Amino acid sequence: MATVLSGNAAAAWGFRLSRVQCYPYYPITPSTGCSQQISRWVNDGAMDALTINAESEHSAASQIIAAGKSVRAGTATSSKGLLYMIEVLENAAGAGVPAGIFLGNRATGAPINIWADNTDAYAMRDSGAIQLFASDAQSALDGVIQGYRIAEDIKVRLPFSVNLRGFTGTHAYEGVEIPDQKAVDSLLPSYVPLYSLFAPGKPVTYGAMLSAYPYRRHKRNQMEVLRQATAVAQKVGKEFGKTFGRAYGLFEWIGDPKADLVIALMGESASPGEVVVRHLQGREGIPGVALLKIRLFSPFPAREIAEALAKAKTKAVVVLDEGLQHGAVFPPLAQRLTTAVHLHLEGKGPRIASVIGGLGGSEVRQEHFQLMFALADNIAAGKPVRTEPYWLDIDEDPIFCESEAQVSPKLLKKWGEVWRRHERKEKYFAPIPADTHEIRIYSRAGQGAITSAVGFTGAGILSGHQLLTVPAFGSERRGAIITTDTLINLNKDKKVRSFNRAWNAVVLYDDTILYSPEHQVLDGLKEGGLLLVNTANLTTKKIRQILNASESRVRVFTVNANEIAHRIGLKHINMTMLGAFHKAYQEIPFDVAQTYYEKNVPRPRDASMEAIRQGFAQTTDQVTIKPKKESRLVTTQEFLDWRPDDHGMESWPSAVEEYQHG
Repeated sequence: MATVLSGNAAAAWGFRLSRVQCYPYYPITPSTGCSQQISRWVNDGAMDALTINAESEHSAASQIIAAGKSVRAGTATSSKGLLYMIEVLENAAGAGVPAGIFLGNRATGAPINIWADNTDAYAMRDSGAIQLFASDAQSALDGVIQGYRIAEDIKVRLPFSVNLRGFTGTHAYEGVEIPDQKAVDSLLPSYVPLYSLFAPGKPVTYGAMLSAYPYRRHKRNQMEVLRQATAVAQKVGKEFGKTFGRAYGLFEWIGDPKADLVIALMGESASPGEVVVRHLQGREGIPGVALLKIRLFSPFPAREIAEALAKAKTKAVVVLDEGLQHGAVFPPLAQRLTTAVHLHLEGKGPRIASVIGGLGGSEVRQEHFQLMFALADNIAAGKPVRTEPYWLDIDEDPIFCESEAQVSPKLLKKWGEVWRRHERKEKYFAPIPADTHEIRIYSRAGQGAITSAVGFTGAGILSGHQLLTVPAFGSERRGAIITTDTLINLNKDKKVRSFNRAWNAVVLYDDTILYSPEHQVLDGLKEGGLLLVNTANLTTKKIRQILNASESRVRVFTVNANEIAHRIGLKHINMTMLGAFHKAYQEIPFDVAQTYYEKNVPRPRDASMEAIRQGFAQTTDQVTIKPKKESRLVTTQEFLDWRPDDHGMESWPSAVEEYQHG
């Protein structure tokens, strides 16, 4: 049975199952949750390790090098924290220290941006470390375990990182299979130090200075062992598959084996691309299409990728980079792939275009992949291609120029001929049928909406569905309006992690959000979708009047969650709203959900269960109800001061408790 974990918590399980013995850390958004969970385990006695609250990321990296000479060591970081570590990480690679790092990928600025892209990971590409990219929480957990096995191989002995997109990966909640500890131990033996730091009988020197000749020989050897990691990663990925049923390679080819058109990329943003590939396959007039989802970025498997493209007889590749390399011809992934094709296919390989997207938390959507496949088709037909990157979602610098008036005059002068000869082929833009139901919650920060959504995710998984919950995080203050989105996969044979932003249901934890000019609650709600509102004094009829919406446009449900929670003695309305939502949205059977909630609701559990049951019982879609006097919870200073960091680990039982108590 899968356990609901965030990406951060899944990475923490990777460190725990790998029996990491020393974990120094300096918290930084969005990877903080990983270190929090490990610190909690160590404090509770569930994990036998030493944690060190370092004074900086530089110190944490220095400490994993010192510890990694004798024991298995690891840490987590992001963004500027990683940049602060890089000086030290080069020493880890040069000294052959196989320590592990989990990276919640995040933009590096300037300007300041706390959201996701791969710019931080790209900054460490020349440090000599192995770099693996995960696409979800499961592959992050599995990647940490495999990373240690690869890094500690006698042919390698280098540090490694596992990368997962910030927030939409690190803070997304989904079902994760936690491997059995004995099975992990059989795959990953105990750490064996080659030259222990604490071995007075066999003293060694670390950090010696080398003159030119031994230095260049050392660097030649260091590059060679990094190359060895490619074959070792292949071997370990296959062994992992035999043990746990989830095999991993250097990359994953998704789509037609003989694909004329390929989009290459790394990480979580491949999810909407997989939906588009399945949609386009076999459609009239469309050649073979595929995704090349690259897992091992460093060392880059150039020969293997070139051979895969040659075998498929691919004509055009569009490379999506979610990060930059200032001053380069192409960003890092496109540059490496272009070099691989040039060297190994001797000019007979596919034509290549570079696209930059997903920067600073920008969403890479399904329609973006439709655009990129249309671009690839043009390139495959021999039409000219830009020798610098295209950009997603830049109006004045579009992929296809449909109106020259919108384009920057300088760019039109530079690339006008390319734009004029490219055709936006509508056959790539057919509507994509939804394989999912999507739910949006509007709440105020501190009301516990994420907690209820995580619980609903667990109940849905128990019902046999795949669910994904992605909260929105930013610089919001206590009481600000925030959103939490949940996706329910209706096709059990295919994993879908891509939102269409077409809501089947919208939930309001506060009826004042109805009046917010910045939050139009019906935007994106499907025709005939449902709206659930926590209110003490608004009828369903009044809500429709406020929204100017007919009964056919939206089905409205109401519940007085404040009054129910206050009467039961709870400080939050989230459990009441959870029960109310089951009354309005019945795709997840309430009786099945209750079996999950009875074991897992936040404390006090009896009161939480009663709130769920009363929320279900007192939710109505009647046009006329007698308005009740509004009853609001008392706002205390404790309420205002409290700020949750990871609802899945703080409010619901921790993964330790779930694991220990079945």
